[in-house]
Amino acid sequence: MGKVMTMKQAIASHVNDEDLVFIGGYICRTPFAAIHEIIRQKKKDLTITRSNAADDFDMMIGAGIVKRFIGTFLSLGVYGLGRCYRRSIEKGIPRKIEVEEYTNLSLPMMLLAGSMGMPFVPVRDMLGTDLLKIKAFMGEKKYKLIDSPFDGKPTLLVPALNPDIAIIHVQQADEDGNAQIWGIGGDCKVGANAARKVIVSCERIVDRDTIGKDPSRTIVPSFKVAAVIEEPYGAHPGYTPGFYDVDFAFGALYQKASNTLEGFNDFLKEWVFDIEDRTDYIQHYIQTFGYSRFKELQARFDYGYPVSYEY
Repeated sequence: MGKVMTMKQAIASHVNDEDLVFIGGYICRTPFAAIHEIIRQKKKDLTITRSNAADDFDMMIGAGIVKRFIGTFLSLGVYGLGRCYRRSIEKGIPRKIEVEEYTNLSLPMMLLAGSMGMPFVPVRDMLGTDLLKIKAFMGEKKYKLIDSPFDGKPTLLVPALNPDIAIIHVQQADEDGNAQIWGIGGDCKVGANAARKVIVSCERIVDRDTIGKDPSRTIVPSFKVAAVIEEPYGAHPGYTPGFYDVDFAFGALYQKASNTLEGFNDFLKEWVFDIEDRTDYIQHYIQTFGYSRFKELQARFDYGYPVSYEY
């Protein structure tokens, strides 16, 4: 059976209730198409993780599919703390999630350890912070403090993370799942490679020869990948470098809607539950806001420097 499939098939086959899920999207290439499908299929009791979480995580928490969050923070950028996240923590709406907090360096290091097959990794940035005073569902396994065997100085160890599934959105991949990105990488590479298997959505599927022309852009090898989905505009309203820009107006729309529980539920109905797939989503966007606004999001075409393999 080939790896190329629809998003509906990929989520149904590879995301299970109670999974630990890494979701790429550190600043850019957020896999919103996959997130919407997870919500539509009403997956349950997920533990989600990524450093620098944003409206994608906020939406999943508001939809009630999240049980636990291993993260660093969750904000809507200039609009402040995620509204659904805040309602969950403060009021238990729609449920009170459990949160384990790390720093924006320590969490990627935990994923790095997982990708390298190490049980833990030493870090220094959490020392002296209040993050050491608060432990949630990880309890004593959140970290260990030891004396360095080399110089005797206090050293903090954090555990490796190995998600059950990673979901990432990339610029291009081949049918086997060799996935390539450009732009901000964040913890996307280490998160994907720490996972037991990966779902790759991409702006375009290309042939193996195209991948081979610039192999240094490949962040995930094919043997890690369980599913490949060609999903143009799969990161909207976020951005994918070289394809389209951030839709700031749509971000403001989500912020305003999520200010209230009623507004958030109306937003989910219109943009998730009443939508069949990503094609339907884009058509609804154009019908709602007009083609000219959609066209303005597209990146200006430009040539990159040619790749040279000379010595």
